[in-house]
Formats: sequence, C-alpha cells, structure tokens
Amino acid sequence: MEINFTYIALCFSFFSVAGWVLEAVYRGLAGRKLVNPGLLHGPYLPIYGTGAVALVLVISAMEGHGLLVKAPAYMAVTTGLELVAGTAALRFLGLRLWDYSDQRLNYRGIICLKFSIYWMLLAFAFERFILPPYMELAAMIPPAVAHIAAIAIPSIMAMDLLAVFIKRFMSMASGQKTEADARFAETARPILNLPAVKKLEDFNHHRGKTRLAHVTEVAYISFLVGQKLSLDCDAIIKGALLHDLFYYDWLREGPRLHGFRHHRIALENARKTTSLSKKEEDIIKKHMWPLTVIPPRYMESLVVSVVDTFCSTRDYLTGIKKQKHGKNASGENRI
Repeated sequence: MEINFTYIALCFSFFSVAGWVLEAVYRGLAGRKLVNPGLLHGPYLPIYGTGAVALVLVISAMEGHGLLVKAPAYMAVTTGLELVAGTAALRFLGLRLWDYSDQRLNYRGIICLKFSIYWMLLAFAFERFILPPYMELAAMIPPAVAHIAAIAIPSIMAMDLLAVFIKRFMSMASGQKTEADARFAETARPILNLPAVKKLEDFNHHRGKTRLAHVTEVAYISFLVGQKLSLDCDAIIKGALLHDLFYYDWLREGPRLHGFRHHRIALENARKTTSLSKKEEDIIKKHMWPLTVIPPRYMESLVVSVVDTFCSTRDYLTGIKKQKHGKNASGENRI
C-alpha cells in the first residue's frame, strides 16, 4: 500500500485505539479493575499511534537492512518517542504519565533500559506479525470511507487532547482565578457595553448559544491561555470579543461561503464600532485560519483562532449529546 496522508492517518488512528486496548487489558489484569489508561477521555492513546506511524516510516526506510542495523534504530525511535511524550507531559501539564523510577538505568523515571528493550522487541513483533495483516485490512477499506475516517478520527482525538490541555494548562489556585476573573471583567466591560456588541445577544450562533455568549467564552479562554504564555491579553480580549461581529443568522441567511467571508464583515463592523490596533485587527481577520489561507501574524491571533475552533467544535458535540439525551428522555427514538 502506498504511504500517503490517508494511510498515515488511518495507521495513527487504528494503533491509537489498539494501544489503548492493550494498556487497558494490561493494567486491568494488574490492578484487577478496568481503568482508562490514558490522559484523554476517549478510548485511544496517541503515543501508540504516533509510535506505529514512526515505525512504519522506519521499517520502510530500513527495508533490506539486517538485524544489527534495525535493532538500534527501532530502540532509538521508540525510546525517543517515550522520552519526548513523557517530558512534554511533565513540562506543560505537570503530569507524569508513567514512572520508571523503581527501575535500574532510568532517566528521570521517563525512560529506562528494561522498557527500551521491551519496546525494541515489540517493534520487531510489529514489523513481522502486526503490520502485514493490518496492511491487508486497510487495503480492504473503500477509499471514500478511508478518507473520511482519516480526517474524522484524528480530528476527534485532537479536540479531546486540546480540551484536556486547556483544562490542565489553565488550572490555577482559587486566589489566582479570582484575580484573573477580575482582570478579564475590567478589560472586557467597556467592549461588552458597546451597543454594537450587546446586539449579538439577539443572534443564535451554535446550537442554542448566542453569539454574545460564544465570543465571551472565546475571549475568556483565550485570555487565560494568553496569561500563561505572557501575551498581550488586552488585545486578545478585545479582538476575541469582536471576532464574530456580524448581524445575521449564518445558518439561514447572509453571504455565500460564510466561513470564508464573515471575518472581513466582522472586521469592517469592528472598525466602525471602536478603534483597533494592528494586532486586534489581525486577531479578527485571522480567526478562521487556515480558511483565511494567510496565517496569523501574531501569537495572540493564533491563540484566538485555536480557541475559537475548540469552542465551536465543543458546542456542536455537546449539542448533539444533549439532543440525543433529550430524545431518549422524552421516549422518542426508542427501539
């Protein structure tokens, strides 16, 4: 099978789920109870998917080489991935995903020789016994289904990861949160009191959430992320509150190709409403990136764009869950 984007994405998705099952069974047998072995909410462990993709690429590059060449290469790839993932979790989330401190020849409890050898042996088993049947299975999937799955599954995992990251990254003590909320309210109040912004309360935006509620949520989360990254929080708040400043129900009316055009409409309305800095203009103009093609010029713009995508996706996923729950509760759609 040709190694392309679809193949890589499917491989990542399949082995992320398979890795979760493997870990769940191993830990369940060890602890005699079923536990979620991962940091994320869903049944997948991206480190296994990433490892599988890395091994597929290395195996392809190492084709024709002997055992003495493959062994150190496989050990380097698997151990390196474990080191990067473990270090990143500690550095950015303050979370230790595993601990080898009780093992000999370990480094900061993140990697150790014993498990590096295990991973190397598993890599050989992957090459010999797991990859060939997987490739046969993947070849049987219709191209259209493969393309949809290659986009949908990693996207769900990415949103899950982003949700966990934001929650943990923004965690703070009670006093810090009170101080942060006060600063946000002080900066946001003049913008929220503008008649042009208040008017957003009259427009539905995402599954029962008003446009004003949406922009306020995006502004608040972006502000918290901006504080952690020592960014220009005043610009983040103002730009985020104005990023969807348009007055039509985009699901039923408005210009065609709304997703590609409404950022310009919002920017034009924002300029009529208040003075804007170059950074605030960029936040509004680039909040739909990559649909805007030209990437954000400032880190503040990138933060708002990512948070806006996260909030919008979460609104729809939450709305679908509520809708299903409501139907079941009312006795509809029951078998």
